[in-house]
Amino acid sequence: MARKDWGQLGPAMRALPNDRWRDFVYHLVNNPGYGAQSRAARLAGFGESSTPTVVAKIAHRLAHDERMIAAIAEESKKIVRAGSPEAVNALYAMIRNPDHKGHERAVAMVLDRVDPVVTQQNVSVTHRTIDPDAEALEEYRALKALGTSREKLLELFGHNGLARVEQQEAADTVKRLEAAKVIDGDYSEVPRG
Repeated sequence: MARKDWGQLGPAMRALPNDRWRDFVYHLVNNPGYGAQSRAARLAGFGESSTPTVVAKIAHRLAHDERMIAAIAEESKKIVRAGSPEAVNALYAMIRNPDHKGHERAVAMVLDRVDPVVTQQNVSVTHRTIDPDAEALEEYRALKALGTSREKLLELFGHNGLARVEQQEAADTVKRLEAAKVIDGDYSEVPRG
């Protein structure tokens, strides 16, 4: 291969040690299939007079070198990008043929890329801090309304906790009584009858 035919090399291809390595990359990415590594090694001039086993070992070592892996990836991307017109033509051929089994998917794919569906989610978080004393008092009142025994209340709240809740209940009752409106008035009994 003439060296001037390479065109502009990418950084990974320039980082390879010599043109034989670059030839290996070129032949590997342009002639895929079974035995591609050995074929690329022979075409690049590695192991010309060696047995197929030796050439396969050389090709394997070349293909697994970190610099070579980067160059192969770089050149493969170029091939994919250069093939995009063919892919677009194939896609539009599927779209133009309503009987093609991939017709709906092809149409949906184009529409998703041209006018993507936007999903919006609104999340509202309400954070409530509950006063543990108020919560304990509420539980105590509910249990008393159910007629829970003193032994069960002691089991649930503990000796100190029950005494504290009972004090809160008493203080709350006093507050409510003080806040209650007292209506003064005279009354008289009405005889029945």
